[in-house]
Amino acid sequence: MRRNGIMASYCCFRKPRQPSNMPVLQINHGELISFQGMLGLLGRPGVGVVVIQGIGGSGKTWAAKALYRAAKTSNLFDEYIWVSLSINCSMRKCFNKIAASLSCKTRDGLSVESTRAIIKEYLTPRKFLLVLDNAHFTEESILEYLGVPDPRQQRLGSKIFVTTRTGRARSVMLPNIEIMPQPLTYEESYDLLREKIGKDISFAHDLISYCYGIPLIIILLAGALYDAPTEETFSELVANAHAALSTKTSFFNTMQCMVKFGYHQLPSDNVRHCLLYCLIFPDDQGISVKELIWYWIMDGLLQEAVGFDEANHIGKEILDVLIKHGMVYLDDNDHVHMHNMIRETVSRFGKDMGYKEQSYQYFSNPIVKLEHLSKYSDRVSLMDTEVEYLRGSPKCLHISSLLLRGNYLLKAISDEFFNQMAGTLQILDLSFTRNEVLPHSISYLIRLRMLLLIGCDHLQEIRYIAPLERLEVLDASGCSSLKSVESGSFDRMVFLKVLDLSATSITSLTSIPVSMELRHINLQGCPFLGSEAPYGVSKDGGIRNLQLGSIEDLAAWMGMLWLPCGLTFQLSDRFGMKVSLDANRDSNSYVYASDTYFLKCLGEDSPLWYNCFQKFQIVISPSMDSETMDTDGQVRNTDSIFENSYFRAKHFTYSTDPTRYLEINGTVGVPSDLDGILCHAELILLKRLVMTTRFSDLIVRSMAAVRELWLENCDHLESLLSADEVQALSTVGNLSSLCKGVEDVTSFSCLKHLLLYCCPKLLYLFPSALHFPNLKTLHIRFCDVLKRVFDSSVLGEDTLPRLQSLQLWELPELTCVCGGVLPSLKNLKVRGCAKLRKIPVSVNENSPFVTTTGEQLWWDSLLWDDETIKRWLLFRNWGPLLPHLATEG
Repeated sequence: MRRNGIMASYCCFRKPRQPSNMPVLQINHGELISFQGMLGLLGRPGVGVVVIQGIGGSGKTWAAKALYRAAKTSNLFDEYIWVSLSINCSMRKCFNKIAASLSCKTRDGLSVESTRAIIKEYLTPRKFLLVLDNAHFTEESILEYLGVPDPRQQRLGSKIFVTTRTGRARSVMLPNIEIMPQPLTYEESYDLLREKIGKDISFAHDLISYCYGIPLIIILLAGALYDAPTEETFSELVANAHAALSTKTSFFNTMQCMVKFGYHQLPSDNVRHCLLYCLIFPDDQGISVKELIWYWIMDGLLQEAVGFDEANHIGKEILDVLIKHGMVYLDDNDHVHMHNMIRETVSRFGKDMGYKEQSYQYFSNPIVKLEHLSKYSDRVSLMDTEVEYLRGSPKCLHISSLLLRGNYLLKAISDEFFNQMAGTLQILDLSFTRNEVLPHSISYLIRLRMLLLIGCDHLQEIRYIAPLERLEVLDASGCSSLKSVESGSFDRMVFLKVLDLSATSITSLTSIPVSMELRHINLQGCPFLGSEAPYGVSKDGGIRNLQLGSIEDLAAWMGMLWLPCGLTFQLSDRFGMKVSLDANRDSNSYVYASDTYFLKCLGEDSPLWYNCFQKFQIVISPSMDSETMDTDGQVRNTDSIFENSYFRAKHFTYSTDPTRYLEINGTVGVPSDLDGILCHAELILLKRLVMTTRFSDLIVRSMAAVRELWLENCDHLESLLSADEVQALSTVGNLSSLCKGVEDVTSFSCLKHLLLYCCPKLLYLFPSALHFPNLKTLHIRFCDVLKRVFDSSVLGEDTLPRLQSLQLWELPELTCVCGGVLPSLKNLKVRGCAKLRKIPVSVNENSPFVTTTGEQLWWDSLLWDDETIKRWLLFRNWGPLLPHLATEG
């Protein structure tokens, strides 16, 4: 027992045995508790505060995150709060982080006492889970200062979990239970190493014994070994790792040796520079992946890239290497973190190479501190401080980067502040500050390449940026009060590549960027911005990412002629329009829309069909607004959408693999205003339509190019076409089979594949007057009341002369396919069609060999005009595997 609590230990990976050669850390522990036992603490009465204390790299944060996720998944609490801390994190900062995490947002400018009262008032009636990760508290009465109710007094089942390396932080929390992680066994260590490397491994040297059973050391070892190109290289790496670890003087020394070894095993100096760049950010917060790569690009770390898009791609590859080597890890919010043990070791490399950690040395005047920092590095970081004003003009003549991010109390910067940085400053980050205006001296930063103003809630206007001709990235997303950008600001920005004004109150863009380099525009979540503004943007440029908020009228599709092929369009009532490039999709343009009115102006003769829509996949589904959105209001990746629809065509035996595809899914009836798309679509899929009884709603006269037609789950469909509708088509579509002497093909004369799936009210498919001269595949499945394929008797030789594959599944009322024979038929598969007594096949010297698959009872009951034909057909009874194989053709 410790104070009023229980001490326990846990193993991150629990296994039964531990060899005698496993070094054991001398960690005092009492009761052993498994991870499942730790999960039980979430609902255990009488346990309010739990402290997980252990050495760095032992898995404390991993355990806390797993508990946190499990609680959220099971919906155990009303409020979830995760706060990342560090040794440099003040009590005031911890207090503010808790306030910022609550669902009830506190107002700016409140005193500590008022904010504390709001926190306590909000949490007291709620069951909450609070995790304080990497705490270094020394003060007594911590919970009272933070305004957090003590769960033991609240008695609602709330829990507080604290991870720490220090005994002092553990003691001041007065925990009910103290947990100390134990080292992994030898077997567990080996399993973790093998899992991270991704294959079975064998060593000439016993490296695992030197890892002390600490997960972080094992992960770093795996990172250094995982990408060895040959066995010889792998053996050499093992020998070098053994030499680095074999001193074994202490755990801390071994950890440092492993970090240094892993650092030097990174594939290039460039990758090492990218890692060290992370040091300039505070150690208690993650770094946005997108912004980190921007920093790398703008700081010149990715100079080998030809352009911005290639640099962005290389940056993602470098980040992937750092993650696989265990040097950084990715959290659930797409932010990168560096483990404190790694940071503490590589910081000495960073200092030597100009990546100095933020100094927490106290200066009464922030200007003096900036000047002091600029003497030691040209990258100056002064983030997450409590400074309220920056007055004067600091003598920072040689700095290239200035990061003032997260100074949540910073209200004003004097007009002359940047006067002495004009010649060198390339990166300026003022994100998450309270500035209402930008200082005039920002106009002197003529070498500036990136300006970040993310989350500046009080900023109302962007001014003085017109002289920044070299600016490549401007991100003011989340500036909720931002209403305007000064006219003419973009007139000379010929290098601008990224413009993000999303989630702002901007009303207009009177000055549009003229940059030929512009690739990414984000205007989502701008409720006051008219839809007509963006279409004049860089018509001669090469946009790669376009996100718009309001899209009530897309009459200006013609204004988008400059868009390249290979884009993904996502059009939604709720979230506007997003256009992005996926270079790996072979120039296909993907369109996913919640309604057809987004496309009504895309006419049949639009030149876009010969430009960005040369190859397309268009999905129209109202469920885009209700089922396929993330909770943060961003459109999900649509890869799975297209895989679940279009890519099924590749499993169709005779699929033509069309390059122009249209799917209409879940609409009420078949939408109108689709003539422009219908006349260009080669494959059309209708799915889950709540429609009238006739397929003619689709305006089949417009299907000039269709080669495959699929219908699935159309519950109310009774017929495809009536005779009257075919007669109407003959006058419009020049049906060759109905109008003798007319040479032009019909709307269906190009059709090669037709699938009907689960249409329970379909009585028949076609009128007898309609012919399909090129149809090769006809699959009809799960149509409960379908009696005939044609409404009256027709000859297969005339109507379906080229049909090769016919599948009839679960059609209990079907009595007739057609009269005569199907002269080109090769494969016939029948299942659940008990009333079908005749099949249209025959045998002569010119007919193909016909393979028939069906139930034995059905086959035996068939009626034959000529019994000798039966002997010349190959019949296969449905076996256990045949239904699966039949889906392939």
